[in-house]
Amino acid sequence: MISIISESLKHTKMKPKNIFMTCEWKNLIMSTYEVDKSILEPYLPPNTELDLYQDKALISLVAFTFSKVKFFGFKIPFHQHFGQINFRFYAKSKIDGSKGVVFIREFAPKLLIALVGNKIYNEPYYFKRIRYKKHKTQDNISLKYSYQKASVQTNATLKTKEPLSNTLTHFIVDRYIAFVKSKKKTTLKYNIYHRPWKTYQPQNAHVDHNLLKLLPTNFKNLKHLSTYLIDGSEVSIQKGMLQ
Repeated sequence: MISIISESLKHTKMKPKNIFMTCEWKNLIMSTYEVDKSILEPYLPPNTELDLYQDKALISLVAFTFSKVKFFGFKIPFHQHFGQINFRFYAKSKIDGSKGVVFIREFAPKLLIALVGNKIYNEPYYFKRIRYKKHKTQDNISLKYSYQKASVQTNATLKTKEPLSNTLTHFIVDRYIAFVKSKKKTTLKYNIYHRPWKTYQPQNAHVDHNLLKLLPTNFKNLKHLSTYLIDGSEVSIQKGMLQ
C-alpha cells in the first residue's frame, strides 16, 4: 500500500508532466461529518472502496478560494478569483491502495468552470452563485463563504501547524488524488500536486446546516465531527486512469 507519507513526498518533490490545469486553492474551510456507509457506496467509482477513519465513513463540506486559473498554461479571463463549495468523501484504490477523495457535488459561480468540469472532465459540477468575504490583519483571518442566506464562516490566527499523523485532521487534509467515475464506467484518477497543507489556529467556526441541503436528499442524519481552516497552496492537476 502506498503510505500517506510517500504520497506527500511524491507530490511535493516530483515535477509532474501532462498538467491540464494549474491554480491556487487557498483558505479552505473543511467541515466534516460522519455518514452511513450505505449512502456513499453507490457513488464509488469502479475499483475503489471507502476509506474509513476509525471504522467511520466521512464526508466533508469544503469551501475555499479558487484563483489564478490556467488551462494548459493559458490564463482564463474573468476566472481568476472566486469562492467555491464542494462535498467530498474519502476512498482508496482496490488496485494499489492509494488514498484519495470522491466528489459528490461541486459548486462554482463561474459557468465555464461548471461546464468544463461537468462535460469534459466528468465531475459533478453545478453553477451556483457562491459568494465569499475575507478580512485579514497581521495576526488574524476571518472568512465567510455563502450560498443564498446560508454560510460557513470561521476566524483564526495566522499561526499554522502541520496535522499530526493518525489524526482526523491528517486523514482529511493529506489527500492528493481525486477518483472520478468516467462516462465509460471506468475510473479517472486526477493527481493533485501541491505542498502539504497546514491548519490555522482556530478561534471559532460556524456552519449553517442549510448548506447541507446542497447535497442529494438521501444524505440524512449527518453527525458533525470537526471544522478546520486550512492554508492551501498552488496546485497542479494531472489526468490519468486508475490501472
